[in-house]
Amino acid sequence: MFQKRIKIWPFPFLVTIWILVGFSISAFCVYAFAQLSKELLEKETFLFDQLIIDVVRSYPSPEMDQFMIFMTEMGSSKAIAVLLVAGMIWLWFKRRNLWGMLIYFIAVAGGGLLNLFLKHEFQRVRPSVNQIVEADGFSFPSGHAMGNLIFYGFLGYLVIRSKRRRFSKIGWGIVFGLTILLIGVSRIYLGVHYPSDIMAGYAAGTVWLLLCIALLEIISFYSAVTARKTTLKSGEQRGLAGDK
Repeated sequence: MFQKRIKIWPFPFLVTIWILVGFSISAFCVYAFAQLSKELLEKETFLFDQLIIDVVRSYPSPEMDQFMIFMTEMGSSKAIAVLLVAGMIWLWFKRRNLWGMLIYFIAVAGGGLLNLFLKHEFQRVRPSVNQIVEADGFSFPSGHAMGNLIFYGFLGYLVIRSKRRRFSKIGWGIVFGLTILLIGVSRIYLGVHYPSDIMAGYAAGTVWLLLCIALLEIISFYSAVTARKTTLKSGEQRGLAGDK
């Protein structure tokens, strides 16, 4: 009975498992964001904010300042825009992946618009003490955290879906993960975000990223099915023509 149901299910079993995993992660992130936003709207203080700030800024130095400034500039909207264009060009000329290129753009650009909407809704003022760099706009959720999780997260997805060797995929995954983490930490260190802003940015970014990946997976699956049917139909027509 179970095997028969698997055979008639429109998606491959492994893809279904990944969809369920993605849904579970999304549900957790939605819950985390809801809890953070609820306490923010109720004007409650996040007890962990100051604790994390103290840990992150426990070893200040001019060298550390420069490193954190470099990381935050690496995650700026201008840097992401340049890297996004480069990534889209690569997807088109090297892979001819039109849908991948389009969804990549929607993920990053749509995530930016979503972040602006959320900032406008919550209107949390940025920290005003010990700022090393200046930052404009509202604080919650962090645009750097959200935008870079979406950008590098989508890159990681493309690497996983590529034909690279397993160790290469793991290596790039570690690089992207550390980049996302360090950019978030840099915003706390530089005094322009609370840790709760970063967490909310990661949570919202994860949900949006998984939605975009799910959309691309669905499109890729049905495109492959359509192409397979077209190939079979063409083969059958050639066979009939040969019989004549």
